[in-house]
Amino acid sequence: MNKIKKFSLGALFDNNKFVLVVSLILAFAIWLGYSMYGGEQQEKSIEVPIQMDSMTVPKQFNLQQFGEYSNSAVTVTIVGKKAVIGTVNVDDIKVTASTLDVNTAGKHTLPLSVSIDSTKDFQILSTNTLSVEVYFDTYKEVKVAVTPDLSTEPSVPSGYELGTVILSEDKLLAHGPSTEVSKIDKILAKAEIDEKLTKTKTYEATIVAIDQYGNEIQNIEIDKSDDFTITIPVFKLANLPVSVEFTNMPDGISIDDLDVHYSVNNMNIAGEAATIDKMKSVVIGTIDFSELNNTKNSFNFDVSSLAGIVVKSKISSIDVGVDLSSFKSKDITLPASKIEIVNATAFNAKVTDAEFTVTVAGLTDTVDDISASDISAIVKVDDNVKAGKNQKMEVTVKVNNGEGIWVTGSYYIKADIA
Repeated sequence: MNKIKKFSLGALFDNNKFVLVVSLILAFAIWLGYSMYGGEQQEKSIEVPIQMDSMTVPKQFNLQQFGEYSNSAVTVTIVGKKAVIGTVNVDDIKVTASTLDVNTAGKHTLPLSVSIDSTKDFQILSTNTLSVEVYFDTYKEVKVAVTPDLSTEPSVPSGYELGTVILSEDKLLAHGPSTEVSKIDKILAKAEIDEKLTKTKTYEATIVAIDQYGNEIQNIEIDKSDDFTITIPVFKLANLPVSVEFTNMPDGISIDDLDVHYSVNNMNIAGEAATIDKMKSVVIGTIDFSELNNTKNSFNFDVSSLAGIVVKSKISSIDVGVDLSSFKSKDITLPASKIEIVNATAFNAKVTDAEFTVTVAGLTDTVDDISASDISAIVKVDDNVKAGKNQKMEVTVKVNNGEGIWVTGSYYIKADIA
């Protein structure tokens, strides 16, 4: 039988190859341990941001920090073993500015404390500074009117005029350190103008606050829209005849059939060129045909302000006469049964008047042919109606046949609503 050889450690160390391998492993372990925990010290510099302490002292005086630190970071030089130093970063070091001596507004030099905020084995060797300057003040805010500040005075050609400059915001809120905010004399909206204008134009503006000496104030904030603008209105001048518009004019009648005259025939106006160029006259008001009868009708219109234009003439009102004496009128009596009730509610409505009379007017050769059968009358019962006896209800009256005929005036009947 083959005998099993017993393991012999001594014999193993007699093996040159084994001894070589063990020697190499031990040498590497010794080198690694020395590199990490022994040998020469290594230095490293790190930029560490400055943190403010709790600021409990300034808050007792209603003081706040404004602006940036004079230097936002400190260069900290550290020393330690190579393997440790390589792992140190800004999170392992803390630089704090102390506000314990801050009790008045102004610029203060705050002492800095530098400490290790880590369990890593290294030391702080030096810092490039031991203090930082910080501005403290109480908070203040004011609303200030904005003043336009144009690079050049806008100009327009003959036949045009400039309107009042329009700002996208008339007032702005300025806020920040009280000392600086109190220096504000005005807020300017600056815009560059380098052209002759023939139409209204809008420019982007730069907002700045200045003191009484014209110097720009830097250390404040101004709340404004992102696209603050200055609009310079440009108006085209014109002298145009005046006119009125007629509504509900019956078929068969035109403006030429009406004798219309005005106390003032022309007006000086100004407006956007695109608007003025489309105008043939200045419409000063509207007349509904139901307001007209076959007499000399008179109306008065306020023209001190008209939509879309600027009135340049020194006129506050214009009288308008519509002479329809050449037309004819006729009274027609309608029975209550002629009235149609349009009921949009749960109420029951019953006309209590037996009849009512309407007046129609029109061209002489057609008005005589109109009779009650040509007229419709409608009463609408809607949610605004309340229950009760003899309620006053408006009647809508129309002429169904006959060109050039209209109903003059307004009409009402009485009805029981239950």
